[in-house]
Amino acid sequence: MTYALERQAIETYFNTEWAARTALGFDGHPFTPAHDTVQLFIQSGEALQGSIGRASNRIDHVGLVQVMIYVDSGKGSASWRSRAEDVIGILFNKRLTSAGAVVGSGDTEFLRFSPQDQHPYIAGQDRGINLTTVTVNAPFTRYTYK
Repeated sequence: MTYALERQAIETYFNTEWAARTALGFDGHPFTPAHDTVQLFIQSGEALQGSIGRASNRIDHVGLVQVMIYVDSGKGSASWRSRAEDVIGILFNKRLTSAGAVVGSGDTEFLRFSPQDQHPYIAGQDRGINLTTVTVNAPFTRYTYK
């Protein structure tokens, strides 16, 4: 399981759940921020020993999804708070397969948002001249076995 599959699973899931609420961009793809749009970034972090076993060891790849919400400046927080709640709801305590689907009965868990009680949260805002950018952070862990 690779970083490329991690990206694909996260983007597939988020794109499906966002369901065209607004225009959506992904990191590394052409996208111009504008009023009432969002952009998703995936930040990879440490690889930690998750378990030790006879046949295989679980490696926990820690990461962070950052969703930038863009709104017109000068409108106040009412213009972005419902969007932030939507993002948090989509990512809160979700478990995904490598195909980017929610884990069902009998599915193998590939990635988990809200690992070890680290839930999505509003990380901050940047008020620019034309746009205000609000960042929602969502910690996740991806599992591999070696």
